[in-house]
Amino acid sequence: MELTIIRDLAHKPCRFKLRSGKEVYGVIWEVETNETRRLFFASVRDYERAQHDPLRPIEVIPMQPEEIMHAESLAS
Repeated sequence: MELTIIRDLAHKPCRFKLRSGKEVYGVIWEVETNETRRLFFASVRDYERAQHDPLRPIEVIPMQPEEIMHAESLAS
């Protein structure tokens, strides 16, 4: 999936269909460090927990744009 589309869905609860055929629900966001940009995915619950308590560890999964075949926002 194109990064521009993913950026429109960043920081919002979404449903993602992955290249593997798996469907996952969560939040994706982009982090820029040392001239590189990376995408990360977490469950909605973990993402919200990180927003309220940034020192508490959460389970984060690095993602590649090409792994995402379809994304749909669940936010109204």
